[in-house]
Amino acid sequence: MAKKNEFDLIIIGAGVAGLSGAMYAARLGLKTLCLGKSSGSEMPIGGVITTTNLVENYPGFTSISGNELAENIRKHAKSYDLVDIREEKVMNVKENKGIFNVETEKEEYFGKTILFATGTKWKKLEVKGGQEFENKGVNYCALCQPPGEEIITNSNIIPIENVTPSTSVLTGDGSYQSIGGFSKREYDGELIGIKPRFFVETTKLTPEHPVLTVQVKKGVGSRYLEDFKFGEPTWKEAKDLNLNDCVVYPIIKKTEDKEYINLSDYLELRAYEDKVIPHKRTWTSKLINNRIILNKNIMRLFGYYLAEGSAVRHELRFYFAKDEQEYINDVAKIIKESFGLEPRISYKDNVGIVSLYSKMVCDLFKVLFDKYSYMKRLPQFIMHLPEEKQKELIMGLWRGDGCSREKDFCLVTNSRKLAYQVRDILLRLGIICSLQKRDKEKLNLKPHQIAGRDVSFTHDKYHLSVGGQFLEKMSSILEFSHPLLKTRQFSTNHAWINENMAVLPIREIKKEKYIGEVLSLAIENNSSYVAKNFIVHNCDAPLYRNKVVAVIGGSDSAAKDALVLAEQAKKVYIIYRREKIRPEPVNLKRVESNPKIEVINNANVLEVKGDKIVRSVILDREYNGKKELELNGVFVAIGHIVLSELAKKLGVKLNEKEEIIINHKNSETNIPGVFAAGDVTDKHFKQAITGVADACTGAYSAFEFISKKNVEG
Repeated sequence: MAKKNEFDLIIIGAGVAGLSGAMYAARLGLKTLCLGKSSGSEMPIGGVITTTNLVENYPGFTSISGNELAENIRKHAKSYDLVDIREEKVMNVKENKGIFNVETEKEEYFGKTILFATGTKWKKLEVKGGQEFENKGVNYCALCQPPGEEIITNSNIIPIENVTPSTSVLTGDGSYQSIGGFSKREYDGELIGIKPRFFVETTKLTPEHPVLTVQVKKGVGSRYLEDFKFGEPTWKEAKDLNLNDCVVYPIIKKTEDKEYINLSDYLELRAYEDKVIPHKRTWTSKLINNRIILNKNIMRLFGYYLAEGSAVRHELRFYFAKDEQEYINDVAKIIKESFGLEPRISYKDNVGIVSLYSKMVCDLFKVLFDKYSYMKRLPQFIMHLPEEKQKELIMGLWRGDGCSREKDFCLVTNSRKLAYQVRDILLRLGIICSLQKRDKEKLNLKPHQIAGRDVSFTHDKYHLSVGGQFLEKMSSILEFSHPLLKTRQFSTNHAWINENMAVLPIREIKKEKYIGEVLSLAIENNSSYVAKNFIVHNCDAPLYRNKVVAVIGGSDSAAKDALVLAEQAKKVYIIYRREKIRPEPVNLKRVESNPKIEVINNANVLEVKGDKIVRSVILDREYNGKKELELNGVFVAIGHIVLSELAKKLGVKLNEKEEIIINHKNSETNIPGVFAAGDVTDKHFKQAITGVADACTGAYSAFEFISKKNVEG
């Protein structure tokens, strides 16, 4: 009888080698588990290659990002039913009567065979000042955020670790741009938490991450509330921000009208002339127009649905208070004119319900906006529609799930995606709203009732409040004058819209200790992206514009780092301990032909010196008559540490470099049933393609091992 969690092959490590081994094992009929982390490493699914912006030496791809290559291989492996990929940290591996026990932080698994593909991690610069000035000029990749920090994408707000090469992100000029690359690294240090006014969730960054800021000079005397002067946008490192700074958020600049949508573009329906035909047509079925006109009325209907609508099976419903007859009639009228169908109006207790029984219309709303309230969102095309149509959407949202309070208007939703999208639409309409999250745990501390029924909250709620200097404009959009406008004499400006940007004063800055993985993005056509609530830079180079930097190391990675830095820096040194640097020939030519790059061979860095930041390094030999080399930053690319500790505990033989010794014909180790592949092995030439080859060989060897054991058993 098979044990719980038993597999034919357990692969420890989910880089390109491990994922390829899983794919190949599944093709051989092996039930395979691929575990994405191992003791000593926090590298996630995809492995160390995901830190590489550009891969130019993998067959079939002239140029591809490391993250995209890893994602393609992951998807291929995942397409096999026999493959299970889990991001769990492996803590120990033991053998018990021919079965291998693999213990993770969450579970225990049992494997007939094991394949180690644990890879490597970055080496640190172990010299005087190396740790002291880490993130103060000594860089391994400084511009990063921890997992869970979110960025604004083309139709969503998502954690940075979930970004894929196909994602487009909102950038500093208000446009959406493609991802050009990714970086990930281990980090041990401070994080800076920035909370602006209005968009009050904290965003966390590493200290050197540049943030786009603006200085605002307020008026004097009686003109204090009216005269504001805005300085030029300036990049400042997160650690240098103070409460006198303002962060900025871009307003989406693209406007593109869409006159109609076709049902057949969103649903699998047959179109006949100007009608669509349902899959199961009965004598009661009524054909409806394929073309749905996107006029102001249907935009308002979309708003009603996002606030108070549901799509259950074949029925679309809208819920209102019984006395909101104007809105009930409005919904019924729009449904009839837009779809040519007659809705039903009914009442139960204090609730008025407008319902439409139509599978096609119901499915359309599910596809466009989702059916669950906490998952509702806007399709991307709505984010770019003209203001006149977006105003109607906001009106429907407010009528369905909004209110006017003593000093403001308030919209409420329990969809995080929708809350952030509505925030961005309001910005397009010239309004900065206050976006606040109310945690479900805190909400449930107090009893709540609706129509006499006790209710509890299963999801967080988001309040979008509009008041202050934006109250009059919101009143115009909602066609409802807020009572406060009749009595107030003035309003105070706490944030501003200037040159297509929202200017938001910083409300709070906090620091916290953090140990773990941090991530960053590179953007193809823009050097910035939006980290949830404000604009940040996407790479290290701007910190060293027109400055002098050094890259320590002589590998291909060091050469590529130098080439990237040379785009911004005034001068780039490559400091290498041997006689010649050893990048791939194509990158060697690029380095040698770049006038900004100078190689210092046969030299070691003995010390990093500085005051608050790096000012120089001390070499072990003279260069141009001096051992002290003045510069502004150091980038470390001195290789990797082999992650073979788990294999060593199991009794797998290692060489003097702590690499796993394998039989290069079949990827076997000294322990029967245990195989290894990739950078963790004693292979001389280590590339993604050689690791993939060894992993596939190891999978086949595991198949032979199990087959032979079954025959002999």
